[in-house]
Amino acid sequence: MKGFKQFLKWFVLTMVVIFITMGFMLYPLLRGATGYSAKMLCSGVFVEGLSQQKVEQRELTAFPFNKVVNTIDYKAKTVKSTLLGFVLQTAAYKDEVGATLYTDGYSEINGRVALPGINNDTLPWPQGNAITDTLPAGIDIVGLERFIDQKFEKTTRALVVVKDGQLITEKYADGIDEFTPLLGWSMTKSITAALTGILVKEGKLAIDDAALLEEWKDDERNNITLNNLLQMSSGLAWNEDYSKTSLSDVSEMLYTKGDMYQYASAFKLESLPDSVWRYSSGTTNIISGLIRSCFDDYQSYYQFPQKALFNKIGMQNSIIETDAAGTFVGSSYAYCSARDWARFGMLYLNNGNWLGEQILPEWWVKYSTTPASCSLGKYGAQVWLNASQINIPDMPADVYFFNGYRGQRVTIIPSKNMVVVGLNSSAEEFDYNSLLSGMMQFFK
Repeated sequence: MKGFKQFLKWFVLTMVVIFITMGFMLYPLLRGATGYSAKMLCSGVFVEGLSQQKVEQRELTAFPFNKVVNTIDYKAKTVKSTLLGFVLQTAAYKDEVGATLYTDGYSEINGRVALPGINNDTLPWPQGNAITDTLPAGIDIVGLERFIDQKFEKTTRALVVVKDGQLITEKYADGIDEFTPLLGWSMTKSITAALTGILVKEGKLAIDDAALLEEWKDDERNNITLNNLLQMSSGLAWNEDYSKTSLSDVSEMLYTKGDMYQYASAFKLESLPDSVWRYSSGTTNIISGLIRSCFDDYQSYYQFPQKALFNKIGMQNSIIETDAAGTFVGSSYAYCSARDWARFGMLYLNNGNWLGEQILPEWWVKYSTTPASCSLGKYGAQVWLNASQINIPDMPADVYFFNGYRGQRVTIIPSKNMVVVGLNSSAEEFDYNSLLSGMMQFFK
């Protein structure tokens, strides 16, 4: 009996240790799950205007998100998400600002005030929303629209086609229209790059700048240049895995950290700058922090994208959300209408010039679409390339695109003078090679 009691004691102690260990291991994953749920629901409901049911069906059906309990306060415009009765995460929405995940409790961000909107409904496209009835010659519009209807999957949210500067056709899922801000995920990186280009044009940044961060001054990270960051060749360690069963660096940053710039900039050098290409959302959020450092006051920083880019090119249904520290989540959280995404693509198609105003440096688009070292011709400066025709084998090598998680894409086709926007909720069910190459038959 004494031996059995001793065994039972050690068995219970062992099980307690196992459960505590499992708790420590699972807690970060559970915290990531509640953070993702709160943020996606808050933005989906209050920015995109979708119902809780639609957001949960689109974003939260997989384990462990389907075990999260979400409570929306429509008056306060907050979402609280819990798992197993604890691991609470809260996101809050602010008008004209978007949703913010407050991982460490709510804290007011002073100066986060948007500029007044500009009504551009009566202005002609692309600055405004008045669309002409005439089409460029040589377009089989009936065949094109029939083809788009066939390619419009149940997960497709929007498709917009622009040719020779004109909006040729557009199609939207139920509950979405030409004014609905839609999440671009990593297409946000290309917006961050454009904002960087504007600051380069103003002389506030230079792509060859090194010694970028004070916290890097005493180690080899001091040799990392802005160009290295833009081309994803900084050498910084990073794990961009989007697994739902483990918390990778990108998930930990987006769903458990209030200051994403601080988190990303703390990673150590894993290889020499410009020797390895590694896709990293953390890298882009470091750039976002560098952009913030160019401004003397927070309000000027916060209004910069709207003042220097969005208002300039008619993107009136666009925002970039911030983290809890007030820094734009430049890697992931731009919400723009499909038409606004098309306008942004047109800015690049037109070499950074908008209706006669040179917004980006004249060399910026060429620089952005030059393959980065070790990228095998598939990536430039926060822009994906088809230079090696790896990404879209049946399309010309001059094609480049802004690309986002779960099938978001703005494709620029210089040889056809075209921009095609596709916004989806499942990358696995959308074949851009088939869509784009098939679409070419309707343009002479």
